[in-house]
Amino acid sequence: MELTRVIGTIVVVVIAGCRSAAPPPPPSVAIPRPPVLPSTNVQFMRGGLNVEVQFATLRDTTSPLHHFVFSIDTLRVRLQLRGRARFDTLLYLPLVNGSSGLREKIDTITTEGYGRWSNPLGLPLDSVRCIFEATTLQHQQYAIAVDTAFHLPPDSIKPFVTVTPFIDEQTDSSITFALLAQRHRGFGEDYHPTSERFRVEIFDQNGNLRFSSNHGIDYLQAIYPVEPRIAGEFKRYTFEWLGYDNAGDILPPGRYTAVLSLVAKPYPYTARVSFDWQGRAR
Repeated sequence: MELTRVIGTIVVVVIAGCRSAAPPPPPSVAIPRPPVLPSTNVQFMRGGLNVEVQFATLRDTTSPLHHFVFSIDTLRVRLQLRGRARFDTLLYLPLVNGSSGLREKIDTITTEGYGRWSNPLGLPLDSVRCIFEATTLQHQQYAIAVDTAFHLPPDSIKPFVTVTPFIDEQTDSSITFALLAQRHRGFGEDYHPTSERFRVEIFDQNGNLRFSSNHGIDYLQAIYPVEPRIAGEFKRYTFEWLGYDNAGDILPPGRYTAVLSLVAKPYPYTARVSFDWQGRAR
């Protein structure tokens, strides 16, 4: 196949590679099926999913099918995980338009898109619904759903990073929280969006946020790598909490839950630990 025009560039997953930025329609709007049904391919590879979609029809400038394929401007796929994990995400697919000629002995026009979802959290891929969405230059929108079942061993997919929470030390005036992170895969695909690395949030038994380590702090807006960087390595993050809430008052005695997070994109790495607090000694 000889490519005749390339729209967009190869991008990191979830960054758009298309000419228009037409937003997806509201979920309540019924989207019609495309006039040309695409060929699709969803494959499990290296813990994530590779997704391909191709619209193809005979080259005939008088045909509405030709005009539809030629005018596709944006391709998206909504991934919906079902089974043990329930999770939705949206990928924008870099777009390629092309045609085939005499070598294939048939004159066709195609529009196709490719994307990868790396599954940073290592979610189980039991059943995946891919909703392929196409938008044309005329802002017409079409969608078609494809279901794929995978038969993978339990816990066969590791997340990029696993985290284990600890209470390193507890006194009558402070608690030192720790998070042990282990890298499994995906270095370079996750990142810190600011200079904040480790966040501690403390909730009471009613689910109210009482303390957050990032409260009132302005962080440097820059991208930083998530450590550890090498598969199999560990890194320990710690934070000492001095017993105060976000208002600067001493937190009263009670049962609390600390949510410990590596502040990362595309998703944070989070764990929680419950503890009894007797109140800060005066």
